[in-house]
Amino acid sequence: MSFSKQMQWEVVGLIIICCYLATTGVARCNPEWCGSQNVTFPFWISNSRCGLPGFQIKCMQKENGNWSLFLGTFVNSTETELEILEMSYAGSLIINSTSLKAISCNNTDDASLHFTLPADGPFTVYSSNRFVVIGCRAKGSFSLKGGGGGCQSACLTQYDPGYCNTYGCCEAGIPGNERAINFTGGGSCGFSTILDPHTWKLPQGELGSYARGHYGMRLQWGISNGNCSTAKGTSNYSCTDETECLDATKGAHVCKCLTSYEGSGYSNGTGCTDVDECSEADLNMCVEASQGGICHNLPGTYNCSCAKDYSGDGFQNGTRCQSPSSNNSLRSAIIGSASSFIGVSFAACGLFWYLRRRQLKYTGDKNFIENGGLEMEERIASLGGRKSLRMFSETELKTASNNYSVELGKGGFAIVYKGVLSDGMPVAIKKPKSFSPEFINEIVILSHINHRNVVKLIGCCLRTQLPLLVYEFVSSGTLFQHLQSPEKHLSSERRRQVALETAEGIAYVHHEASQSIFHRDIKSSNILLDETFTPKVADFGISRLRPSDEMHLSTLFPSGTPGYVDAEFVRSNQFTEKSDVYSFGVVLVELLTGLKPLLSRQGEMYTLYDHFLSAINSGHLAEILDPRVVDEETQAQMENMANLAKACLHEEGRARPSMRKVVEELVWIRAATKQARLLNRNVVLPMQKGGSTQATLEHYNKFPSENASWDYHASLPPNAFEDPSSSLIQMSNMNGI
Repeated sequence: MSFSKQMQWEVVGLIIICCYLATTGVARCNPEWCGSQNVTFPFWISNSRCGLPGFQIKCMQKENGNWSLFLGTFVNSTETELEILEMSYAGSLIINSTSLKAISCNNTDDASLHFTLPADGPFTVYSSNRFVVIGCRAKGSFSLKGGGGGCQSACLTQYDPGYCNTYGCCEAGIPGNERAINFTGGGSCGFSTILDPHTWKLPQGELGSYARGHYGMRLQWGISNGNCSTAKGTSNYSCTDETECLDATKGAHVCKCLTSYEGSGYSNGTGCTDVDECSEADLNMCVEASQGGICHNLPGTYNCSCAKDYSGDGFQNGTRCQSPSSNNSLRSAIIGSASSFIGVSFAACGLFWYLRRRQLKYTGDKNFIENGGLEMEERIASLGGRKSLRMFSETELKTASNNYSVELGKGGFAIVYKGVLSDGMPVAIKKPKSFSPEFINEIVILSHINHRNVVKLIGCCLRTQLPLLVYEFVSSGTLFQHLQSPEKHLSSERRRQVALETAEGIAYVHHEASQSIFHRDIKSSNILLDETFTPKVADFGISRLRPSDEMHLSTLFPSGTPGYVDAEFVRSNQFTEKSDVYSFGVVLVELLTGLKPLLSRQGEMYTLYDHFLSAINSGHLAEILDPRVVDEETQAQMENMANLAKACLHEEGRARPSMRKVVEELVWIRAATKQARLLNRNVVLPMQKGGSTQATLEHYNKFPSENASWDYHASLPPNAFEDPSSSLIQMSNMNGI
């Protein structure tokens, strides 16, 4: 072949390659711009090759001349573009919903509004939104696939300019993962709408100022090629190394940039870029440059040092930077007299330093292996645990805890100390008294969990003689301490909220984690409370991942805490998720009575379980309820919680409800607390006569009274408001526990 013909074929090949790239696109695209905002994968404006189907958004010019992003929706079946106020590549979107009002000034007729998201798109309404009714004696309701709800407001002349309260405003929760919602509003020029409370900005003034507020609706989305565990095994998985994969809506996932990184965490987009902590003073803990400090930006973190002639580590919470001595002549004399000694000893010190560091590294590596570090890495990798688990050094934790000087608590196997990391984050450091494989097990278990009601494991240190675990700091102690301390007091509303959110945390590890988990030691002393009394389930030392295709975990000996372990588990040595349900039932009884799980009478020990069942079956439940929280208003709700606890404590595990069902019942009890007369709901209240349990059904009016609201839970069956047998409160009586 001649040289000219060879060149012709090479040109043809290049043309073919260029045509292929032009038609198929490339794996990674440059961002599209809309004004000062950029858009990248999975979103796209005009170039569909750079995003995913359903993620198209629009760039439009507003009345003030600025360009902004908009999302196409449908309002009363008319296509409507709503402005995007906030866009997160970690699975959320906030759109301006200020114009979505069902408003009527007619006291007899209600206005209605139908809001719909594209049926073929990835966006659904997030569960953090609230249904809000505003106005003087205004009322409103919403309906969606499977159910609905609503509320009615009061009429007062002044209001607190905070979030919705009784002053001409009421609110109710709505379920998440919905695309279409109908809602109505009316009254004396009242209206209803749907918004995320964190986005509502209200002006100062009278009641009418509510209508001039601005707010947004939060949407959620995910990449719909499977959750994290499924997507990681496919070629379409696009999370980069600097991200954490999070399960989003059902069958979907998102990629979230790790701490100290920002951007879109997808390899098809811009990816995560390192945050330069040194560029802004509030992002780092280094001493200011004017005081001799130097900040060094590193990938995913930063470090501090001091300028020449300064001494110290450069950290504001460390030894800072000490200025040079003003007496230079004295320093020169000292240096001169010591130079000969330094010259002689330098070699010996250098050799000693080298050998010492080598010994420390050998000891650290040995401790890492003996403490199960290799096993931990293999198990976390094989089960798809978090990559963001931080590995601390012994020096970091000694400095953070001031050499373990502040003790938070002590158990049979470990002591917990308070610490403050170099970035100012408060933490709890768990230091064992002796080595136990349970610590490695707890690391593996918690690496799979990311839930607001489960304590978060930040990292660990395995290069010490005994392993150290580092958790988020939960400031207000344990639920057990709050129930037993005479100085502390939890109101009935707080107790119901703690019960609900604790149940949500346990339901998550049972049903929503990447692999189902049995906690195996649910008790009030393992439930921590933060400054807002939000509960966090802790201590997963003896927890286990549920075996594949098995409904139970076989053990040689029963484990757990006396008073919380059910007899069925003791007999069979087979632990199921219903064993955790039993333990939670004991916690419910503690919340109701304020008593300890083990009681003593005339020198003999007996369980709170026996005491509770004896009282409820003999009609003396009111006598054992905590007198600090029981009154006429809370009596019915306490009885409802008691019947739920009774269902959880059934002798047969299969007859107990799942934690998902427990959450549903607690949501209903909370709604019943706010509204004594529920729409088409039959509330079953137990009555004891002659030692047998009977039930009375109380039927309520059609619409709630002033200041009232009720919530709807997405997982309730469609007939839950009509059939009393769907209630666990009824089930507990039918089971005859």
